[in-house]
Order: sequence, then C-alpha cells, then structure tokens
Amino acid sequence: MQLFKSHISAMWALLLLLICLTAAFAENVDCVNYNKNDPKATPDVRCKYARIWSTRTAVLYVVDPDSAIMRKNAIPYKDFLVYIPKEVSTDTLTVTKASDSTQIKNLTPVNSGADSVVEVNIYGHYAYENFQLGTAVSESDIDPIVSLVYNFYAPELEYSIDGKVITDVSKLDYKVGDTVKVDVRAVIPYGPQADRTDSTLERTFFFSAFGDSKSLKFLSPSGSDLTLSDGSVRLKIENGKSSFLVVATKAVTDGSTFTLGGFDDGKDSSGKTKFLVDEKFPGELQFKNPDMPSLDGAAIYDTDGDGIGDSIATWFSGNMDSVSVDSFYYSWPDDESFKKYSGDVKENKNGDIFGLPDVSVKLQKDSATGAVKAYVCSTLGNRCDTLKTDLKDSIGAAIQSASLIKGNGKTDTLVVRFNKDMDESWTSGRGLVLNGEAIDVNAVKKDGNVWTFVVKTGVVEVGDMIKIETVCGKDKCPDGILTSADGVPTSKNNKEVPVDNAGRVYADNENNGFYDRDGDGRMDSVSLGFSTPITEDDLKNLELKFYWLDKDGDVVEIVPTSIYDLVISDDGLVVGYALDPDKYNIKPMLTSIDSVSSKGKEYGYAKLINKVTIDGEKTEEETLCGMHDYMPPVISTTFLNPESFQEMEPDRFTVTFSEPIDYKNFNLTDDCLAFYVDGEWVHYDLSDAQWSNDGRTVTFMMEAGADLTSRMNPADSVRFDNFTSGLKDLEGNNVAEVTPPVMVKGDPRVVMKTTSMADLNRMEELSERAKPFTLDHVESELSEEQKASLGVLMDVSFATIMKNGSDGVSKVDIDKIGLKWELYVYTNLGAYVGHASGKIDCDDPFFDGNCLENPDKLYVRWNMRSDNGRKVGVGIYLAKFNIRVYGAEEDFKVERVFRWGVSATKH
Repeated sequence: MQLFKSHISAMWALLLLLICLTAAFAENVDCVNYNKNDPKATPDVRCKYARIWSTRTAVLYVVDPDSAIMRKNAIPYKDFLVYIPKEVSTDTLTVTKASDSTQIKNLTPVNSGADSVVEVNIYGHYAYENFQLGTAVSESDIDPIVSLVYNFYAPELEYSIDGKVITDVSKLDYKVGDTVKVDVRAVIPYGPQADRTDSTLERTFFFSAFGDSKSLKFLSPSGSDLTLSDGSVRLKIENGKSSFLVVATKAVTDGSTFTLGGFDDGKDSSGKTKFLVDEKFPGELQFKNPDMPSLDGAAIYDTDGDGIGDSIATWFSGNMDSVSVDSFYYSWPDDESFKKYSGDVKENKNGDIFGLPDVSVKLQKDSATGAVKAYVCSTLGNRCDTLKTDLKDSIGAAIQSASLIKGNGKTDTLVVRFNKDMDESWTSGRGLVLNGEAIDVNAVKKDGNVWTFVVKTGVVEVGDMIKIETVCGKDKCPDGILTSADGVPTSKNNKEVPVDNAGRVYADNENNGFYDRDGDGRMDSVSLGFSTPITEDDLKNLELKFYWLDKDGDVVEIVPTSIYDLVISDDGLVVGYALDPDKYNIKPMLTSIDSVSSKGKEYGYAKLINKVTIDGEKTEEETLCGMHDYMPPVISTTFLNPESFQEMEPDRFTVTFSEPIDYKNFNLTDDCLAFYVDGEWVHYDLSDAQWSNDGRTVTFMMEAGADLTSRMNPADSVRFDNFTSGLKDLEGNNVAEVTPPVMVKGDPRVVMKTTSMADLNRMEELSERAKPFTLDHVESELSEEQKASLGVLMDVSFATIMKNGSDGVSKVDIDKIGLKWELYVYTNLGAYVGHASGKIDCDDPFFDGNCLENPDKLYVRWNMRSDNGRKVGVGIYLAKFNIRVYGAEEDFKVERVFRWGVSATKH
C-alpha cells in the first residue's frame, strides 16, 4: 500500500486511510465546480487551495500493506514514484524536492531515505485548477494513487461604497469636488472559502485610470496623496483589505473608470506592466459640475448620400440657461484624434440640441468609433469644463464603387464595395437600381462591405450608374431592402456611382507550361495562356506566381518583379517569363511535374491574381492554374562498369534520366545516343538494353569482343543524337538538341599486360641498375628493350568515381584522384624476394597535370634483384600486383598475380 500525505500528525490517519482506499476511483476530481448541482455540497477531502505566488509542501511515504497508515510506520529507504497524471508547464506550476530543489515530473523515482519520507514543494506562479499529485509503485502500476489535488487561485477584488458592493449596473453620480470613500477587499474565488476575504494577502496594488478618469485623485483614508515620486499610484492591501478616497478635480462623464492591478507579470509589447490580477472598478461612475449641463449624446449622419458622414447632432440636458457652448471637437471614424469644428453651429429653439453641418471625416473602413467634446462655460459658477460623449453611427448604406467582371457564359459578375459592412440576411431580389430602373441580383459572396452579385449577361455595362433600391415590395424584394449590418436604414438619397471595368482575364490551360530552354535539367522559363488577347495595360492589373522546387526540395514561389520581365506573344494569348534558376535556387535534374514532392508538398502550378482598384482600394481575385510539363528529359547520371580482363565480356553502361522515359512506345535505335571517344563522336550498338520498371534508368551491355584499350572509358562523354524519333518522356517531350553532353562516370578500367620470361643475359644488361624495380612512362607501346624484361604495363583509365552531391551535380576534382600500386615478388615456394610501391596523383607531371586528358600508360619493371640488391637465380617467380585507384569518395581496387620465369639462356 502507498500513501501521499500533506500532514504527518496521527489525527489524520483515519482520513488518509479513506483517501488511500478511494484514490484509485476518483481521478477526475473537480475542486472548483463540486457544488454546481448542490449548493450544500463540500469538496473532495483531497482538494487543497492556495493563492498564486505561494508554496505548499506535501509529504510522501510508503507503509507495509499490513501496517496502519501512520508516519511512524513509514518505510525508510523505500523506492517509489511520484505520480502526476497531467504535467503542467513549469512557467505555471513547479514541483521540486524540498531537500535539493530538483524538479519532479510524472513518475520521477524517489527514495524515502533515513527519514522515511520525501518532502515535495509545489509553487504556483499562475492560476491553475485541479492539479493532481500522488504515488505509484512502478511505471506499469495500474492502480496509482491520487492523494492531493491542488488549486492555485488569483484573488478577485471587490469594491464597495457605504457598505454596498459595486456591480456593473451600479450608477454612481457625484459632484466635482466630492470625496468618495471606496473599500476594497481580496476575495477567494472558489472552494469552501469562496467569497470570503483572503485575509493572508499582503501586497501592493497599482492604480491605472482611463479617459476622463485620469483627472481623478486617489488618497489614503487620512487624505494623503497615494501618488509616489515616480508617478505611480499605489495602494497597500493588508489582511486582504484596504480603503482609499477618490476625488474628482474636473468632470468625469465619459463612462471611463480605473483599475487596481497586482502580481506583476512582466511587460506587454508597448512596455506597459501586465498584472495577473487587474480588477476594473465596475458601475457607471460620474462626477458632474452642479452648475454645468450634461452632454447626453451625439450622432453622425450622411445627408448627401455618399456613404461618408457629413453632419453631427448633439443633445444636452440640465442647466442650459446660464451656459454658453463655446466650441466643439469631434473624432470619426476613430476616437484617437479630435478635430475642432470650424463651421456654423445650428441650435434649436430650446437650446439643448446643437447641429454641426459640413463636418469633414474619412470613409470608415471597419467598425467606426468616435466621440464629441463640447467646451462649455457657466456664468453662475464662473467655471468652464469640457464635456464628452460617444458619437453614434447613423450613416446609412451607400455604394462606393462597382466593378463589372464579364463572364464567359450566361451571367456576369458585379463586385460592389459599400461604405460599411452589410446585413448578410439579404440574398436576392431587386436590390439595386441601374440607370433609374431596379434590377434583379443574386448575392453569391458576402465579405463584409464587399459583395459579389451575379446578373444576367448584358444587363450591366461599363459606365452604367448604380445605387441601392429603397422602395420595393415583398414580391420583388423578399429579403427586404439592402441595409448595413448595424441596422441603420438606407437613405433614399443614397448616391449612384458608375460601373467600372474590373479587368478580369481568364487563363487558358493549354498554353500554361514550364520549360527548360538550355537543356541543363533546370526549369528556367514559364508561360501562361489566356482565353482572350491581353495587353501590357492588362498586365499592370495582374500578378503571376509560379511554384516549383528548390534544391532542398522545398516549394519556391517565383514572382516576376516587373511587367517588363514578361513577354507577350504576337497574338496576345500567351505571356512568357524567363527566370534566373540561380536566383530561385531551382532544383537540378527536375524536368517533370509529380503530384507532390518527396517532402509531400505540391508544386508545378501557378496562381493568377486579378487586381481591381475600387475606391482607391485593391481587391484581388486569385485563380489556381494547372501547368503542363514542356521540359525535355535530360541525362542526370551515368555509370560505366568497364571490363578489365576478358575482351569477350561487355561493358555495363547505366544511364539515369531526369524523369521516366516512354520506352514502351518508341524503338531504341543506335543513333539515340552518341559517344565521344578518342577525339570523335561515335555510335554503339544499343540493342542489348534493360529498362527499369519506372523508365528512369536503362542499362546497356556494350562493346563485347572489342579490344579493351579501345573502348569507351570514364571521362568520355555521351549526348542525345536523335531529336525527332528518339527518346521522349511520358508527356511526349522529345529530347532537345541544346542539351549539353554529359561526362561518363564510373569505375576505372585497369588493363595490365606482362612479359612472363627473361633470361640471365637480360639480368646482366640490367646489372648497372641499382634499384630492384624501375617505373617508366609509356606513351603507346613497350619498346623492344622493355619487352625483354619482366614487368607489368598498366593501362589505367582514371575514373570519375565520385558520388553525386546533394544538389544532383558531381564535379571531378583532379586534386583528389590518383592511384597507389604495390608489387610483391615471391619464389614459387612462397619465399619473399622483393617489394616496390608508389603513388601517382592525377595532377602529377607524369600526366602533364591531368590524368583524364592525358591517360598514358605506366610500366613497372623488375630488374631481377631482391630487396638487398642481389641477383636472383633461374626459376619460377610469382608477382602479386595491387592497384588502388582512388577518388573523392570511393576507391577501386585490382589485384593480379603473374607467373614470371628466369631462364639460363636467351629465348
């Protein structure tokens, strides 16, 4: 049996036994909403409550199954696990061992040690509910125990005046100069102590005021200013309670208020301090001048029907007899800046309504907000004040612009921009008036203040005048009148506007394509077709985007930077763009369009964006365009496995293409490929060919029976040579004549020839040679003198044996190519005679600096002497020759054994 305890006195034993027995069945403990259905319900006994920024300590220990659950029965040095079924970010809660502050996570192993217990600290930085904590015997324990459930709360602040709690519906009216005492207390938000004062709270809170409330002064109950030298206004809450005085030095009538914030939580993006507890003073708090009127309201109207506010009306109440309204200020469509009204103010007979005609405001873009300020002076109290009220939106709907998009069928499209968001309950009917006549329209797209209507083809033409219909019966307008979303009625004198040409064009799929103009295997140009001819002016209202892959396999967006980078065909139906593959890091050896890339990303498509300017604002219509693969296949890699021993054996030559070849639907002829060997282009028999199932790779068996030294070798070249009936891809694209030749890569061909017999006379001729072995350079064939000696002639075609890089391109680095050779000579009984070795790099002077361009032969001669310089005797000798041809990443090794004979007489 296991037990988690938060206290260790014996009086808790019976309670903890109950916890232990019921823990496995109560993992979904709710310590917050436990009394939702029964107000008298009590929380689970495992629920613990604490305020944020506090630490609670719990004790873990384990007892034997037969022992009473008491601290004195705890087992020392016992291994067990801490059970935390739902781990929380360490920014919110931190669980650590009390002994060394190490962090504890779910199933962290612990040991009870000599004290038989493990103390755990839980610290709550942020509010968090129902954090479960318990124990488990093992990671596979099917019955772990949840023993305690912690809840860290942020206290709430409650304001009261004269013993009455202030709520959102409280109306608090005072006079300027009145002093109001406000009591505040910290309230526990939930749990068995809910709504009680959090009497342990001792913390400083900060005042923040807004709007007119910035003129409020906050004082201590004794009248001391709570403002400190740094400008902050602070209130100390002790034992969960505090009080302060509020005094208004001027009128507060704008509905603004203040907040108290505590528990600093850093800065926001503007540098302002954030608080975990930030309680707004509720209710409607006003301080009025007794001899001043109230500015009760204001509204803005559109009198000329253009959808833009041009007139404001204001309403006053209270004492107006001895008051003069000297000036007005207004803000619209936002309340961030005020403009002084400079026109003639209109006043009604009662002197309580003032009109401000011909105000100058901008067209609202989103939900508009505004306010009006009035500077008023009273002759009774000889004082002046600024009154403020919100500005109500009373502007009806009006069309700002209309653009016609000609269709290619039975309907045209009309894009209408209104002055404000419209009521989306309207769908169809005679909602618009065209040239004085109501027309039927159907709203197919409703996007705030931009709506798209469908009309019959030919009903609307560019240059027609259009407005909103305001007189229409239910039979013709079942959805009523087109009205703004805020419910302001549409004015009968809403203005008509001309219908513009949206300039939309339609793409034509057949002429949409990707191209590889230079045949290097990289996409370098695109085209987009149109159903009707377009002009340079049309391009100014279009944006073209193309999507391909970069060398990392990621989708890259290709956007022409200027219309002058585009080329329009003579008939105006095709637009072409030649791009720089390096600028966009275009993927090499990609000449086809698959549905998705190797990374699962779509590519090989285009976007056509029609740009329409409506009332100075651009709207965009985006069309996805399918694209065709008009790129010819290219050779991406080659590899030659040459034969170095038997002339009757063929070479194995593999060609991999950038995309699948349609090999089943064409005849592979010898002229499909040409090979550059020994300074001239030749054709080989290609009849013995084996294709891979996907058509990307073909392997040829070539040159069987041909002399090994005359065959094609690595560093030779291959190219396409039939551009009409030769190789083509699955899209029908023939290989291109502009495709450059490709270097043949592969293993080296190492052909070795030897002279197997020499006599003692030849040994005498070589007696002056001090070294047992000699290395000679042979341009073509051995001399007669060399043929009379024992040795090995190596004809090595150094290989381009480097692997392809990640970008699909492999370049030969001659600095990293060369060969190492070793020659061992033994008697026919296996006794060691002599050894020689050497190394030659590709850029060695032996090859005039480049072994691939000057592949001369190498002759290693044995001077019939042992390592110590002594002459050998007549007999049979075994020569073991090892060659390792090396490159950047792979080596190629050849080992040959020759039988050499030394005779007594000359042959």
